[in-house]
Amino acid sequence: MLSSAMANRPTFVVMKDEQLRAMRHDAYPLSPTQANHAAPERRPHVLRTAADSLRDSLTPGSLSEPDVVLYATRISLWGRWFIWLVVVFLTAYRPSFWYPDMAETLVLPILQLLVNCLVHHRLRQRRPITQRLLLLLSASDVAQITFAVLILGGYSSFAFVAFYPALGVFAVLFPSLSATLCWTSLATLLYIATCLWSGAGLSLDRGQEMVLVGRVAMMYVVAVGIGMIVRFERLRWQSALSREQRSLKERIELSQRIHDTTAQTASMINLGIHRAKALAADSQPDLQSTLDATAELTRSAMWEVRGPIDAGHIVEGRQLGRVLWSHCATFERITGIPTSLSQSGAEPALPTEVRSQLFAIAHNALTNAFLHADPSRVDVGLSFTEEVICLRIADDGAGLPDDYAKRRRGLSGMMEHALSMGGRLKVEGARPEGGTSITCVVPRGTDRGRD
Repeated sequence: MLSSAMANRPTFVVMKDEQLRAMRHDAYPLSPTQANHAAPERRPHVLRTAADSLRDSLTPGSLSEPDVVLYATRISLWGRWFIWLVVVFLTAYRPSFWYPDMAETLVLPILQLLVNCLVHHRLRQRRPITQRLLLLLSASDVAQITFAVLILGGYSSFAFVAFYPALGVFAVLFPSLSATLCWTSLATLLYIATCLWSGAGLSLDRGQEMVLVGRVAMMYVVAVGIGMIVRFERLRWQSALSREQRSLKERIELSQRIHDTTAQTASMINLGIHRAKALAADSQPDLQSTLDATAELTRSAMWEVRGPIDAGHIVEGRQLGRVLWSHCATFERITGIPTSLSQSGAEPALPTEVRSQLFAIAHNALTNAFLHADPSRVDVGLSFTEEVICLRIADDGAGLPDDYAKRRRGLSGMMEHALSMGGRLKVEGARPEGGTSITCVVPRGTDRGRD
């Protein structure tokens, strides 16, 4: 007895203060206001804050937009290759003009060739475009243009014109106004210093200082003007992207709300109708027929609400094949019609718009089969090849009448979806042996669209 009592005696564990505080926090979590007051105050270091602020001002806002950065880098690269070809042509056209008196000019095409090859190799290898690379390109442009102005006569050299596109490219890649002003000021200071201490300098009697001021002012106009235009367009793009993201979020929330409310309610109603049919038995045939019709309408409503619910999964980013597999399983469970899905080929990264429209075609085809064809089986096929994406829905039901195109709004909607993707829709249903087959073929070029 004593040993049994000792075995059943509760065991007390000594806990540390940290464990007790952790348990108390789990049982009684702090509110956000209390958490803010309870958190220790952190005083940011002055130098670290300044460095972060400088990095944020110099970081291109377009780095979060890879397509914009890639496009601008490619355009500037081909512009650099064009300038390099012009320099090589001029050097080869009049070699006696450059060599041996101005042999240092041969450094320019060599430097430009090295920089162009570096950037071109990085793009060919699909390596990311970093902030350091963009700064390196801009610094290389300014350095080479300044060197060209220096060796070609300073103020009288026409090489200063190259400052304008170089500053414009910087303003595109670095949309910060402060960064553009700082970079333009650096370039203008280098240009002014080169004009003053190279060649014959400036002739005040001939008013060359006024021309120099005009050139410098034009550099600021070009850089700031392009920067303001790019900033305005980027704000418009970000606003449109924000609206689209809010719309997608609302669609996801709507599909979840339908799943939690309408779909659950329709399912409970269907269960209640089947229970009422069991209670009525065969004693009341009129009531049985009414309950059968109501159950059929309930099943139709349950299937219809599955459309926006599973369409929300498409918006969330799930693959089309996975969503269709779940959709077909739900179709079989609700309607009782055996349904199979077969997929061939690996699904590529498709844009949301393409996946949504292919899903809409499949859903409408299944709906038509359920409501109008009375089939005993439905087969869904999804195939991916190098050229096309093929979606096929076939049943062995009653088929379609000859004038189905005029009587079925769902088919016209499927046709519009296919055409908007650049594809085609083929319907085979007006056949003596019955059955309907709907095939949508979309070219693979659509998977390279925007997402």
